[in-house]
Amino acid sequence: MDSVPEHPDEARTVQDERRIGELLAAVEVPAPAALSRAIIELALKPPPARRRRRRTPVLALAGGFAAGIVLALVLKGGPAPPTVLRVSTVALARATGPAPRSLVAAGTSIAFPQWSARGWPTRGARRDSLDGRTVTTEFYSSYRNGMLGYAIVSGAPLKLGAGWHAVTLSATRYELTSAAGAQVVAWVQDGHTCVLASRTASAATLLALAVAQDGGAPV
Repeated sequence: MDSVPEHPDEARTVQDERRIGELLAAVEVPAPAALSRAIIELALKPPPARRRRRRTPVLALAGGFAAGIVLALVLKGGPAPPTVLRVSTVALARATGPAPRSLVAAGTSIAFPQWSARGWPTRGARRDSLDGRTVTTEFYSSYRNGMLGYAIVSGAPLKLGAGWHAVTLSATRYELTSAAGAQVVAWVQDGHTCVLASRTASAATLLALAVAQDGGAPV
């Protein structure tokens, strides 16, 4: 016997998830060939470490300055442009601090939602830089579905790469994929890329939340 959700909004979320699950089941998903999966997994890997150069006087820089250079390179991710899958790795990371009561993604006018009434209270936030783009992420948890990260990227929409399939709901195109044991949903809102990712929540759950955040309703 199903348990009765504690909040009305959570009950609606459960209904949305079921309806979206039926839609996903009806969508023709491209069969992910081994090569496509390998490409996705490769995209999720961090950039390879650069070859260590022979020692020069430059290596005698003060430790703090050198550490700052290393940190900048790690956060920037090297010369490769950011992709949605790279952003999803940030959404799957851990919060570095508490989330404020009201959080707007840096470089955008998009405010993160309050999903407590839907059974997803906020658990923290973080801010990162990927190739000059600011990625603001808020994290949510659910007693039913574990953790998810919601990342919003400043600047123009990012490239998707291979291995995605699209679902259009309420006139918005949502892109879905699974990689490295995680479900990922991405869409463009107000000209910026939004990414939901989770290793525990289903694609239907993420899609229902994405539709709710984007102001639509599943049809």
